[in-house]
Amino acid sequence: MTFSTDTKRRPRRGLMFSAAAASLLLTACTGTMSSDPTQSNVAAVPAPSPTGTSDTSPGDDATTHDGRTVMPVRPGDCSTPALDGIRRVLGPVASGLQPPEAKSSSKLGVVEITCTYGLSAPPAGQGSDPAKSLLISTTIVPDQAALDSLGLPRLMMSPEPVAGMGKAWYSTNLLSGTTEYVLEIQDGLRVTRLTLAAPAAATPGPDVKTKLAELARLP
Repeated sequence: MTFSTDTKRRPRRGLMFSAAAASLLLTACTGTMSSDPTQSNVAAVPAPSPTGTSDTSPGDDATTHDGRTVMPVRPGDCSTPALDGIRRVLGPVASGLQPPEAKSSSKLGVVEITCTYGLSAPPAGQGSDPAKSLLISTTIVPDQAALDSLGLPRLMMSPEPVAGMGKAWYSTNLLSGTTEYVLEIQDGLRVTRLTLAAPAAATPGPDVKTKLAELARLP
C-alpha cells in the first residue's frame, strides 16, 4: 500500500512543477515583449494611402502603387512645350489649358516623367483630372532589353504607324465617357507619349493625329 500511495503522488509533483515552469516561462516572454515596443511588426508596417496610388515603403522611400520610386521634379521637366504653343496647335479644346503638373519616377533604371495639362481649372485643392487633360510622358530606358520590355506600342486599341516620324504609332481609344487620342514615338532609348483625353461630348476638331505630331515637334 505504501508503494502504491507514493506512485500516485509522483505525478502530482510533476504536474505542479510543469505548471510553475509554464507560469515562469509565460512571465519571462511577456516581460521581453513589453520591454521593447519598437520590436512590434505591426508598428513597422506603414498604412497604405487611401487612394492606393502611392505609399511609403519600409525605409521611408516614397513609391507608386506599382513599386516605382518617386523622384524629385526638376524645373525643366515640363517646361516644354509652352502653354501658348499647345493652345495654338490644339485650338478651342485647349482654351482653358492649365499649367502642367509634373511627376517623375524610376524603376529598374527606367525613368518616367509625366506632365499633366488640365483642359480646365480643377476644383479647389484638387489636381487635374487625367480624363480631361493633355498628358505628355517621357520614358527613358537604360538599354535595348528595357526598351523591348515596354512592349511598344502601349495601351492602344487600334495602333497604326505614323509616317515621317521614325517609329511612331497613333490610336483613338474609346473609353467610358472619355476618348483618348494617343501618339507614341520611339527615338532611340527615349519614348514620348502624348495623350489628349477629352470627354466624349467634347470635340477636339479634325485631324488630331496631325495636331499631336505637331505638338511633339514643338521646342
